[in-house]
Amino acid sequence: MSQLLIYTLVLALSETVAMTALTKYSRSANMYYLITGIVLYGIITPYMIIASLNYSGIGTVNLLWNITTTVSMIFIGYYFFNEKVNHLHLVSLLLGVGSIFILYMADDK
Repeated sequence: MSQLLIYTLVLALSETVAMTALTKYSRSANMYYLITGIVLYGIITPYMIIASLNYSGIGTVNLLWNITTTVSMIFIGYYFFNEKVNHLHLVSLLLGVGSIFILYMADDK
């Protein structure tokens, strides 16, 4: 499970950086951001998905990936793009992180 977590975290990180770069591109039209997003989504993300699937099923990989990416994007949106975060966002973050721990325990047994 530790290898799965490492690959999933790298997967989520690559998607987070890609999404951040594409968001910056949409606001500045700087080609560097567009190229960064395309490379991460087109090369790194598929490789990490395939590597992750060697350690668990698609449901587990997808859940870990989506929750980790969602949590990181909420923080990126708040700190870098001045997006609002309310109490429901915080509750959803706690539930998401809690589900990762539950999934970890379920997959470990």
